[in-house]
Amino acid sequence: MSKFRNWLEEWFGIPAEENVDDTSALKNPSASGHVDKFHVLRVQPTPNPNAFQFVINAQIIANGSKTFTNADVAKGDPLAEALFQIYGVESIYIYESFITITKSETIGWHTVFEKIGETIEEKAQYYHTADENEIAQNKPEMVLDKFHKEDFPNCDVKEKILIIEAVLDQAIRPALANDGGGVEVLGIEGNVINVHYQGACGTCPSSTTGTLSYIETFLKDTLHRDLSVVAK
Repeated sequence: MSKFRNWLEEWFGIPAEENVDDTSALKNPSASGHVDKFHVLRVQPTPNPNAFQFVINAQIIANGSKTFTNADVAKGDPLAEALFQIYGVESIYIYESFITITKSETIGWHTVFEKIGETIEEKAQYYHTADENEIAQNKPEMVLDKFHKEDFPNCDVKEKILIIEAVLDQAIRPALANDGGGVEVLGIEGNVINVHYQGACGTCPSSTTGTLSYIETFLKDTLHRDLSVVAK
């Protein structure tokens, strides 16, 4: 775990142990398409000071994302259960090849940083399925290829959500993922789209201001001018 000590030294001035070549962390994919053992290649900050991305050496989830907001939700998942046993961990967001950990404001990163990294390397496993509430049918590009903006008001709720999800997948979620977070569509009532932020976005101050405004403006321009977005 010397690489975690090196990160701790860089970020918090904690003495590091002897350096180890990180290339040893890289593993060849198995026949199933994912590695047998996950390693943390690096950690990076997000716009949320209470959230860090732990970047893994390979894709850790088949598609979509998984969010654990508390210890009760984490029951039955070895990685999430172990992470919530670390005092100060408040939420876990898993997407593509990274895990975003959000901690309590009252806990310093230097007290949990190394333990989180060790736990991820010990307990991480490949996830074959995403959260159940994520829409997995139809690829975004296929949905949008058939879509005409003027038809949006006449679509039923299910169709509207599918279109909104496709737009978010193509234009919004990649940018949020770079910052260690995501956005979940809870539903649409009339012209009001209800969303929930995931990962680093969940408690980030900019999520309810600049980010929300950008998402709303984009959906207005792309789908319908009367739409509004509310974060819950």
